[in-house]
Amino acid sequence: MQEKKELKIKFSTVIAIIISLIIIIAIISVILNRSTQDENKQNNILSSTESENKQTGTDFTMQFLQLENNKQNMIYSPLSIKYALNMLNEGANGNTKTQIENLIGSLSLTKYNNIDEVLSLANSAYIRDTYSKDIKEEYIKTLNDKYNAEINYDSFSNANNINKWIENKTLGIIKNMIDDEAVQNSYTQMLLINALAIDMEWQEPFEDNTYGEKFYLADGSQMNATMMHKETKSDNISYYKDQNTTVLTMDLKKYDDTQLEFIAIMPEENLSSYIEKFSTEDLNNIMEKTTLASKTNNGLEITIPRFSFEYNLKLKEDLKKLGITDAFDINLADFSNMADEKLFVSDALHKADIDFTEKGIKAAAVTAMILQNTAIIEEPTSPEVIKIDKPFMYFLQDKNTKEIWFVGTVYEPDSWEEDSLNY
Repeated sequence: MQEKKELKIKFSTVIAIIISLIIIIAIISVILNRSTQDENKQNNILSSTESENKQTGTDFTMQFLQLENNKQNMIYSPLSIKYALNMLNEGANGNTKTQIENLIGSLSLTKYNNIDEVLSLANSAYIRDTYSKDIKEEYIKTLNDKYNAEINYDSFSNANNINKWIENKTLGIIKNMIDDEAVQNSYTQMLLINALAIDMEWQEPFEDNTYGEKFYLADGSQMNATMMHKETKSDNISYYKDQNTTVLTMDLKKYDDTQLEFIAIMPEENLSSYIEKFSTEDLNNIMEKTTLASKTNNGLEITIPRFSFEYNLKLKEDLKKLGITDAFDINLADFSNMADEKLFVSDALHKADIDFTEKGIKAAAVTAMILQNTAIIEEPTSPEVIKIDKPFMYFLQDKNTKEIWFVGTVYEPDSWEEDSLNY
């Protein structure tokens, strides 16, 4: 009887141990499962962030168009903006650098060889001559080595020298971009500038076949536009057309190793709505679908309007919307790789111009980052105003011995009405 009781106790103990082991295994399994889920979730977040960063880099070209999608003529140069931001980034540090790099990502900068009267791409730093010793030599060396930037020291008495440089580097297209006030401000210490321009002819120019023809405006009204026409079976012109989109591409001449092409995309839907959801990936997909005019049985009959205008991008406002905020904040900006003294970007300017004709395309763009400091004490530029226009007291004394000769007060001076006839 005693043996049976002991066996029963042992059996119960074994069962309890087994149950405990099952519970422990179950708990461990749940913990491991949750850990795996958390890890996967974290990986998904990282993947999503990386994807967003890649997307940001990919769509750098489109973002400014989407931000200023105001149903008006517009032109800007993503390349020029990239060059200016990269030069700015070389001098940035901390969160300021992080914000800039979040926007420009790993975007590569294409380098071009300048071609007289045809292609110009140039970078420069204009530095106030009295501030030259404050800019770090390593930063100047980086601008020289990586961007072939011209380093110019200027009195900043006016913007003439800067504007002449811009005009020269844009093949004479962009003039008087920088206001005198921008450089005459005693806090302005440096401008980082990129300028680029092209003056290129079509591989196959339009003939004398231009005349007025209807052009339909966004509000549904019409205008009589200057339209260029051409019939072609060229290898230098291609197209794509479906029920939603019409696409035309035309090559410009090849200059040395550089050749540009013009791409027109006309959606059937509202252009403003189309822009909002358009990406560079969409552009790549469209270009893969284009067909050469030479591959079309009866060739192409092309109609496209002439146009010419300039545009000032709201670059400072746009960059803030895209996440670059610290650079423009006096207190948060960190350009310690540029100078030991506190610097911040007071303004970011971008101007572009285009002339699209039967002969070819002239286009130019300039991006300028204006950097100021806050350590310098403003020197007075006009006399100090001292106005005695209330009752006062006075003393008259010997300057050397300090002997006081007279003391007095004045409550009511002479009247001009009485004295004016004497003057």
